[in-house]
Amino acid sequence: MIVPAQGGQVAALDPAQRRADRLMTEAIEEAVRPLFRVNRGLGWLRVLVLLLPSLACLWQYYQEPNLGLALLWLVAATLLYSFLMIATHDISHATLLDQGDLEQGLGCALSWPIAWPYLTYRNLHMLHHRMNGMDLRDPERREPTEEEAAKAGPLRQLHFRHPFWGSVLGLGGLQLILSMFWFGWKLRATHSRLWAGLRIDLLGILLVQALLFAWAISQGQVLKLVLMLVVVERLVGAVMQARGMIEHHGLWLPSTTYELTQLYTSRNIVAGPLVNFLMGGLPYHSLHHAYPSIPYDRLPEASAIAEAELARHGKPALPRVGSYAEGLALLF
Repeated sequence: MIVPAQGGQVAALDPAQRRADRLMTEAIEEAVRPLFRVNRGLGWLRVLVLLLPSLACLWQYYQEPNLGLALLWLVAATLLYSFLMIATHDISHATLLDQGDLEQGLGCALSWPIAWPYLTYRNLHMLHHRMNGMDLRDPERREPTEEEAAKAGPLRQLHFRHPFWGSVLGLGGLQLILSMFWFGWKLRATHSRLWAGLRIDLLGILLVQALLFAWAISQGQVLKLVLMLVVVERLVGAVMQARGMIEHHGLWLPSTTYELTQLYTSRNIVAGPLVNFLMGGLPYHSLHHAYPSIPYDRLPEASAIAEAELARHGKPALPRVGSYAEGLALLF
């Protein structure tokens, strides 16, 4: 998909239609507002259910002398950790625990060991929610404009058409980390907290990595630590790249109101309660984008309310795929 040349400016529309759409989205927000309350117990349960088995597998990885078997433990630990990194998305919105600085500290503690600049991500993600579908500076925009597509070389154009191979399998976590630092620096004047977050992230990551390598040297585990960082970058990066691209690929386009833009530039994925638990409500991405204060466990209910209201006003169904596998096929 090519982003409109006007850079997301809404074309002139019937003022009466825009007023009607504004009233409709206000009605949806009023209906879902009671769902904004965070269930802290459920949030802590989600963290512990993912963190404790991941740490147990990681401990087995460092204890196992056979490298082949150790790798199996490492892959298991990393896959579990992928879902923990998805939980940091909830933490960035304060919808996992709703515990202020403690919750944000947890986001840093989960992220810095794998060199993920959490505070920078959090600030950029807030900009993404404001800019998605409407402002070309959106730090998470993946769709090129006509000008960007025209200037791109053959390899980049191929990547625009088939992003799975370049971003998910190729660049992976390294691209995500570097892009956070790049956009954090580039947009530091846009968000008052970006520059401070960048500095704290950089210092935190360097300190944690120094401590990890000091421990590894003292225990003779440097090779395993390096291998762990590589596997984490490959697997967690692939999961995070695929997730984000499935949720937005091919949908960057403005609508009549901010809320409708968010609803229709975000894709839902049909998923059961277990997948929704692991993915932190992201299968209901349209409602999350329009009303990010809704905790993950209330998003299915909120989505049903919104879709009924949209149908009542004759609006099209929200973008949807039948599974993550079907969503992944969009990226090939």
